Amino acid sequence: MHAAPTASVPAQQQQFLGQLTGILNDLEPIQKQLLELYQQKSRALKKVDPVRIEQLAAFEEGLTNELQFILLRRQQLLQTAEQQGLPGGSLQELLPALGLGITVSEPLAERIEVVQQRSQKLRHESWVQWIVSQRSFQHYSQILELIAHAGQKTPTYSRGENESGSGGAIFDASA
Repeated sequence: MHAAPTASVPAQQQQFLGQLTGILNDLEPIQKQLLELYQQKSRALKKVDPVRIEQLAAFEEGLTNELQFILLRRQQLLQTAEQQGLPGGSLQELLPALGLGITVSEPLAERIEVVQQRSQKLRHESWVQWIVSQRSFQHYSQILELIAHAGQKTPTYSRGENESGSGGAIFDASA
């Protein structure tokens, strides 16, 4: 299923191929797990299930740490390739420069493309969830502010004094 180093490839290219394949082998399952996690998190956000959201956040942190480790390995591979006169901008640029032949490089190029597409989906979904979380936090803060000021919005410009002269209904013992 996945391309493996072949005997006809020079040692340096075989080393790069092995590292590149290893990175893809490690990256693909983590991306799939993150996509599933984001789907679960999206459902938890819609249901307003803070316990589930917190559980998923802990799992997400672990996957993110693994993803960062893979990114570090990728960066090291690209730096090594660049030091040896090969393109080091991306795995997509490095692959053709290895001169592996179409039978080895084509399946890897397809895998790299799938990984990039999945990465875009992950970026989009995490961005959407961040926006939802931020807006929820803003609404929650506004509600607390209204409760604290007895339903009155505080003036934007004031002398620093409480214009109404009394605290919020929850905090005002005389209410």
